[in-house]
Amino acid sequence: MAKPQADHLAFLLELSANLREFQDRRALSEEERGRYARWLRHAVDLEAHLRSDPQVQAQLPAKSDYADLPEELLNELSIRSVDQLETQIVNVLRANGGTADLDQILIGLYRLHNTIQKRRVVQNKLWQMVRMKRVRKAKDTRNLFALGGNKSRLRKAKQLK
Repeated sequence: MAKPQADHLAFLLELSANLREFQDRRALSEEERGRYARWLRHAVDLEAHLRSDPQVQAQLPAKSDYADLPEELLNELSIRSVDQLETQIVNVLRANGGTADLDQILIGLYRLHNTIQKRRVVQNKLWQMVRMKRVRKAKDTRNLFALGGNKSRLRKAKQLK
């Protein structure tokens, strides 16, 4: 069973993704859209606050992609070690609904993980992740990256720009 703080953090990540999705619906009034934006800001702020707590950081799994797998299965997998920056970038992409440009990633790294990274370092890490197929690059859109697999997210994000 997951620790309570980690559960709260997972809930906030899911909540943020859902709020972003709802905010993009065409049938919403401006008032509703503003309400979703306000809730989203609060969820992101609360997530950043939880992540800054040393007790929560100690409870977060090192390999977040495999946190739900049993130990027996983890022993059978050939899992490469994931560095901290890569994990943080994936968390930012998830918090942004799966896609983000380089500026959004830099801002997300600060808001979610209280870390300031050099643009060139993050850009190099993103391109390394693209080569490893951890993330994808959008065609015809500069510096827009997405978690692998879902091309429709890239198209949707490109249309919003």
